[in-house]
Amino acid sequence: MSLGLRLHPPRRVLELLGLVATAALLMARLDLATLAAGLGLFLWGMTHLEEAIKRLSGGTLDRWLAEATASTPRAIAMGTLSTALVQSSSLVTLLAMSFVGAGLIALPGAIALLFGANLGTTTGAWLIAAFGLKLSLSHYAMPLLALGLLGSRLLKGSMAGLAGLSLGVGLLFLGIDFMKLGFESVQSGLSLDGLSGARFWHWPLLVLFGVAATVVMQSSHATLLIILAALASGQLPYLPALAIAIGANIGTTVTALIAGLGAGAAGRRLAGAHLIFNLITACVALALLLPLAWLVDQLALLIGMEATAWPLKLALFHTLFNGLGILLMLPFIPRLARLLERLIPEPTHLPPAEARYLDDTALTHADTALAALEQESRRLERRAYHVLCEAILVPSAEVLGHPPAQEVVQAPIAADDWPAVNTRYHERLKPLLAELLNFYARIDVPLTEDQQARLEALYGRSVRMVEAVRFGEVLQRSLLRHAAVASPLREAHDALRQAVAEGLNRLANDPDARDIEAPLEEVRQHWQHELADRLRSHRLDAWLASSLLNDLHQASRLLAALVPSPSNIPPERPTTA
Repeated sequence: MSLGLRLHPPRRVLELLGLVATAALLMARLDLATLAAGLGLFLWGMTHLEEAIKRLSGGTLDRWLAEATASTPRAIAMGTLSTALVQSSSLVTLLAMSFVGAGLIALPGAIALLFGANLGTTTGAWLIAAFGLKLSLSHYAMPLLALGLLGSRLLKGSMAGLAGLSLGVGLLFLGIDFMKLGFESVQSGLSLDGLSGARFWHWPLLVLFGVAATVVMQSSHATLLIILAALASGQLPYLPALAIAIGANIGTTVTALIAGLGAGAAGRRLAGAHLIFNLITACVALALLLPLAWLVDQLALLIGMEATAWPLKLALFHTLFNGLGILLMLPFIPRLARLLERLIPEPTHLPPAEARYLDDTALTHADTALAALEQESRRLERRAYHVLCEAILVPSAEVLGHPPAQEVVQAPIAADDWPAVNTRYHERLKPLLAELLNFYARIDVPLTEDQQARLEALYGRSVRMVEAVRFGEVLQRSLLRHAAVASPLREAHDALRQAVAEGLNRLANDPDARDIEAPLEEVRQHWQHELADRLRSHRLDAWLASSLLNDLHQASRLLAALVPSPSNIPPERPTTA
């Protein structure tokens, strides 16, 4: 046993040894510690920045992206603009995956959105090269950090979002300055002058390095920051820096691929499109590295850029090859979408109660979470309507498709033809309801007041739908007892069933209908008088009369549970393209 432990130390021991070794190295090399601190601050700032933007947008960014897919050029432009504003292509990518998974946008529009996000992410390189490497950003970082820290403790709501924005920007600024300082302190061991580009086989290795760095840090911005800082300090030659930037573009697809593992077929298709686009773009850029570098030099001369402004030239190269990738792939978006739909089909083996839209990717943002809940709530309602038709012993095809005919309601009833409502509830409704409630409990993103109201209304509507089915269960048992044509109450129960069927038909055609109880109220009033007459003339047993009154009451409770009141109607969603 002890020998086994020596040969195979536990994973935690290995992790601890790795941390100790890393700490020892950083303590021995202050320059490397400064680099690591700058990178950590930068990544931490990106996290705060994304969370603050989610809180401040209040669903606005989500709606913009959903509305942007009306045309391909518009989708590309919105993807570019949104990524430039939030400085996170991963955020826009996850939003697009959520929209596709929730059925808000079609796959071709989402692919175009991703193309734009790739172009928008190049603005980060421009900002770092133009300002971050030339100014002392720590001078601006300190007041931003102070405001952000104080505001996050004292403020609430959207003001807390502004504090988070200030904190995120402050951390980004401080991280950039630490990275610059660290590279300036490095004296040896990091220069890649030997890989000047004269040997072509160096470039694929550098591309792989860019991929690995971006995968580890989960941020292409962080990789570009390292490249730009090393380039500005003379630690990295120009051509290898271009190759590493190409690798960073490939590495950024990992976030989408990881998210795609927990997504449905639509989300996996979009993750595949992201990978295909970035791989093709990277291959073209690597094959044309020298011609593109020459073109960058010519454009730099044309716009008056200094010949030795290597960081700015890298930013121009980054924009150029991403733009080239869009031009190459733009005509093939519809074909790419069809190919991915063929390669990643919708699953056909799922049990009927399994949710279709409740992907983990939808939980990332408020609007997509609500859209997914709305889609699944509609599925739950449709199933509940079918079960309620079985509760009143009328085929759902005769109720939901068109107003029920009297001949259908008055037809002979065979008890064996109707499954118990309780059985149908456990087969068709309870599993889906459980998934809805679990998804509802897992929503942990900032919500506006309207979003919170929609969420509570959706939750309440699903619960009331199941409550109506429970009333239907009691009603079905009584109806089956009086299903014989010769039953003294068969006529009354047929009228009851007809009235409930009419109410269900109205509600299925108009979810906001308010008058679904009117036909049943007429039946109730008629049979109250009729029961009194029959009891007075001894034509009906009081026990049977009380049974009918109870059935009328159960039917009223069933319909009342379905009637949407002003307090439980979800606020109208903005129309999306």
